[in-house]
Amino acid sequence: MKAFFEQCKDVLWSFFSGYGLTLVKALAIFVLGVLVIAIAVKTVKKASTKSRKIDNSAAAFVTSIVALVAYVCLALVLIGTLGFSTAGIVSAFSAVVLAIGLGMQNTLSSLTNGIVLIFTKPFSAGDFVDIGGTSGTVKEIKLFSVKLVTGDNLTVVIPNNTVLGSTIINYSRMPLRRLDVAIGVAYGSDVAKVKEVVNAMVEKDERIVKDPAPFFRLTEHGASSLNFTLRVWTKTEDFWAVKFDILENILPAFDEAGIEIPYETYDVRVIKTGKEE
Repeated sequence: MKAFFEQCKDVLWSFFSGYGLTLVKALAIFVLGVLVIAIAVKTVKKASTKSRKIDNSAAAFVTSIVALVAYVCLALVLIGTLGFSTAGIVSAFSAVVLAIGLGMQNTLSSLTNGIVLIFTKPFSAGDFVDIGGTSGTVKEIKLFSVKLVTGDNLTVVIPNNTVLGSTIINYSRMPLRRLDVAIGVAYGSDVAKVKEVVNAMVEKDERIVKDPAPFFRLTEHGASSLNFTLRVWTKTEDFWAVKFDILENILPAFDEAGIEIPYETYDVRVIKTGKEE
């Protein structure tokens, strides 16, 4: 029995005094590294989520980049601990990355542009935007694309390089929006009365802000109507409701005041030529 224990002792000693010690050290570094990375990723995610400079949709992007870089560094440390040359591996890895990069130029361009979108922040998740003629609510800003949901509930995925190459209109960024409404009345209408009716309607709507002040003036003598322009400012979230309410309420208000809304008429003349048969 004593001889058996002595043999086991010799085997363990030879293991730990040789390559086995290196394996144990590498295993310890791996476990410790994974634990440190998990804590670091959790900290970065928490900090980026709370940061006012980074959008919530960008927090996952930043966290994934940090985790990827950390794991690559851990792999290089483990390779060096096991006694392999990291220089050769880094060179081979660089060659592979270069080959992949040449074959995925558009994809990498989208990735780079995704990073630009994260930090320039032309829009955030939840904003209503128009990107190159496509309008919708931003749902996600991903590594390679932006996901929009249109007003008729269609999902549109736009590559990031296309996003930055297009004109971007963000309808949600500013707290106030100006609403322009063209209003036409028949010739012969009392201009002062028209202004009185419309201004009274605007005054009653509490969603229309007082500063900037509403604007309503006669702006054109049309072919068959006197054309007025109404410009009011309202909160961005109230924009469409205010517009539709103005269009719906203007007709009964004019009817009650005896103001006529013009409509197109055609004067048809029949000219006789030659003899009638």
